[in-house]
Amino acid sequence: MKKNTFIITFLCFFLNITFSNAQKSLTASSAQGTATTTGNGVNWTPIVTTSLNLTAGVKVLVEATVEVQVTSGNSDINTQFRLTDGTNYSQTISRYVATKTYTDKGIVAISFIFNYNTAFSGSKTFTLEHTKTSNGANKQFTSKAVIAAIEITSSNVSLPNGQGTTVSIGTSSTSYVDAATTNMITLEKPADIYIVSTFSTSTTNASATGAWSLRESTDNVNFVDITNAEITRSIIAANDNGIGAATIVTLIKNKPAGNYYFRLGHKVNVGTNITTSGATISALVLRGTVASGDDLFPSYTDSPIAASTTSNTFATINSTAITAPTNTLTDNNFFMHTNFNMGATGGNVVYASYTFGITGATFSSFEIQRYVLNGTTGSGGLIGMVSGINQGDSFTASFLHRNSGGVTTLNTSSINTIGFFLNNDPNSTLSIEEDILNTNISIYPNPSKEQFFINNNVTSGYISFKFYTVTGQLVHTLNVLPKTNTKLDVTGWTPGIYIVKANNNGINIARKLIIE
Repeated sequence: MKKNTFIITFLCFFLNITFSNAQKSLTASSAQGTATTTGNGVNWTPIVTTSLNLTAGVKVLVEATVEVQVTSGNSDINTQFRLTDGTNYSQTISRYVATKTYTDKGIVAISFIFNYNTAFSGSKTFTLEHTKTSNGANKQFTSKAVIAAIEITSSNVSLPNGQGTTVSIGTSSTSYVDAATTNMITLEKPADIYIVSTFSTSTTNASATGAWSLRESTDNVNFVDITNAEITRSIIAANDNGIGAATIVTLIKNKPAGNYYFRLGHKVNVGTNITTSGATISALVLRGTVASGDDLFPSYTDSPIAASTTSNTFATINSTAITAPTNTLTDNNFFMHTNFNMGATGGNVVYASYTFGITGATFSSFEIQRYVLNGTTGSGGLIGMVSGINQGDSFTASFLHRNSGGVTTLNTSSINTIGFFLNNDPNSTLSIEEDILNTNISIYPNPSKEQFFINNNVTSGYISFKFYTVTGQLVHTLNVLPKTNTKLDVTGWTPGIYIVKANNNGINIARKLIIE
């Protein structure tokens, strides 16, 4: 399959940067588990738990992805899922599964920001639970899940965030209308923004096809679609017999400072109505507030082209080498999330299978599967947590799919692969002005052994380049005139990572250079 790379951006320093910025980390944990319902009754029971030791923690983002199927027998079940810390609960996600003429498997995603309003210190346990909506000893199902919890507001780091929820809302509109909207989020400085929404989908008619999109606004009135943040779903039966689960995730790079709202929109593509229920949309700014240290958590995103396979062997949809920030830490952590559409041609796909492939770091693999009817479109998501990454080291992350039946064609499309480090890069921040300057300066080859070439397309004012070791020691200074190309001889320099800081008319940027 064609290999695509994540858009990997280490964007730059702000004015007056120092090399003594503290290393910061977002406290996080993850776990995997499997559970089967029991008994005749309708009861919430745990699938998997994960715990965090919070230090004056105020908010925690919790996410999970689930594979669900009927355990045995000829039965159909409306399954339900929720997240809880024992006191507070997320929205409930529903998903219909059946074993009749075929053995169904479904994918469920759920996310929620737990808000404690005041600082809490101590252990919090987060649990993914499941239940069913009907009694019966034969109404049993099995859930296999992965859960992750990330402390996003504490005495250590405070990441601006927002959330909106909706219990249930229907529409017959063929243009996007509101399903759930976050509160206003304020960016003090330019930053990357991670956005995730999870929800259930249904119709009151025999069938329908709907579309869902992540949208943004500066005034909470006029919303526009976010690029590559839309999915479609086929709903093949009415009400609970056709209810499905979906997720959309995206990452906006280098968003200018300002006030923003984010929305999950929905509309009808085919049919007369759709209903979105249990919806949550959460937005997380990957740059701390100025008061908490203005810490930047590097992020990565890719929207690879659609991929198809008939093979029972995993094929690569996209793959990239990702480099940890230079922050003195030996155990950097990286959170991953992807969402995608899946379709079947030439017959039913039994089953569409997805997983992450990680080399060069510690990762517990998790495969998720879904039954896809011929000619229909479904959606899915997957999360994962990578650990044990030494500062400056690279690991390879891949997103893979396979047709476990190996006969018909599995088509995977509308793919977003997102990731961000849970450890800050003390040598990086963002600004629009810096980004503009960044695009006009190129330094190559990188890495290099003996020399670098500096291509300067800046049209006004000379540029001062200063080269530092990662500990902040100045080793070289170079002044370059506008529209001038320069060669820098580094023969004799100690191999390793260097920071080059460029100043033009009061604007500062920085690059990482590697001398081999």
